[in-house]
Amino acid sequence: MQDLHSVAYFLNLGQQQEIQELEQFARTGQLVIAISNLLHQLQYERGLSNRFLGSAGLRCQQELQQQWHSSNEQLALFHKALANLLPEHGQHAFPARWFRRLGYALHSLERLPQLRQDVEQLKFNTTVAIKAYSEMIQSLLAVVFEAAGNAADEITARILVAMFNLMQGKELAGQERACGAAGFSAHEFDPGLRQRLTQLIDRQDRCFHIFTDYASDEALSAWEQVQRGEFQLEFERLRRLALTAGPQSLAAADYDVRWFICCSERLDAIKYVEEILETQLLSHSQQRILAVREAASSPDQQGHDLQRGAFDDVPSFALYVSHSQSAGHESDHTLSGPDDDMVHNVSKPVVELIEAQGQRLKSLNDELDAARTELHERKLIDRAKRELIQRRQMSEQEAYALLRSMAMNQNRRLVDVAASLLSMTELL
Repeated sequence: MQDLHSVAYFLNLGQQQEIQELEQFARTGQLVIAISNLLHQLQYERGLSNRFLGSAGLRCQQELQQQWHSSNEQLALFHKALANLLPEHGQHAFPARWFRRLGYALHSLERLPQLRQDVEQLKFNTTVAIKAYSEMIQSLLAVVFEAAGNAADEITARILVAMFNLMQGKELAGQERACGAAGFSAHEFDPGLRQRLTQLIDRQDRCFHIFTDYASDEALSAWEQVQRGEFQLEFERLRRLALTAGPQSLAAADYDVRWFICCSERLDAIKYVEEILETQLLSHSQQRILAVREAASSPDQQGHDLQRGAFDDVPSFALYVSHSQSAGHESDHTLSGPDDDMVHNVSKPVVELIEAQGQRLKSLNDELDAARTELHERKLIDRAKRELIQRRQMSEQEAYALLRSMAMNQNRRLVDVAASLLSMTELL
């Protein structure tokens, strides 16, 4: 006779384990938020460092030292959030890859005091400073990327994917601010710096495009506000100057201050969208924990858990059961002995599961191909806009409007017009 106490014991054990894993992931969410806030301060510090270095130490010294204090405050909060995840505190183990990512991030942060000292003493140029700060920031972003890979459910995964791509795009926008601050402070953008700016603009667009594919309606609404921000026109004008103007034009006004303020307003606006995603992540995690706890306290839930447990995770041995067996035919893989009943009982659901998985994989491949095509087309359109911005000194909105007008007049797709324009540019 089956031991019902044993059944209840293992079901309860599973529920408790699920609650622990959800609580652990909620603490991971807190760490992600701490990383987000730390990144925002380090990005600001990088921008001020480049204004300081670009002006040969004549500007921003006091602001930079104040920013070091702000960054240190967020660094302390990051370490506090990290302490809640340490294995010695009894928390659930993470994949080894996650710990390696975290170890590298901590190693990068250890270099921060020396980096600040080198900046203060003008030991290197803006290019070296941008690279040093960016490597540190990328190491922290890698921790967020690994957290997204360990998402517990689809909704959490979508939030984290949206958040990671928004954070990555914001980091590229921060690098653009730093590069622009260096060029405007020195009153000159050499070809290498301009090429770097163009690359950063293209990569931002790709990250923000992926973000919009996964973001919630609330986050998308906030993102539209970023696109219509009061800073946007000035930002586009200064961006065009950075890509096209000569040294004499750049020396005629206080562009470095205006650029830094404008870019900072843009980054603050993006951070607000990021905070919406952070709130959604924590809220969803807490809702899932409450739902599992309520289910664990319900006697009626035990039968549901028994049924769910049979098909939630099909063991690997079931994948060897052939379709012919489910139809009552023998095959080379037919099992004999006491396990025969088990094979025939699970084979049909497993075959159906495999077929469903096959259809899902095909659907995902089709979606992936469509996404690749869309990404390629978007890249062509963005490249065409960049050409118009540089050659005709247009804003991004004006360049897009011109491409769209040409497409309508010629009764062609926008991407075809963009490709033709790029081909003509390469020929010239």
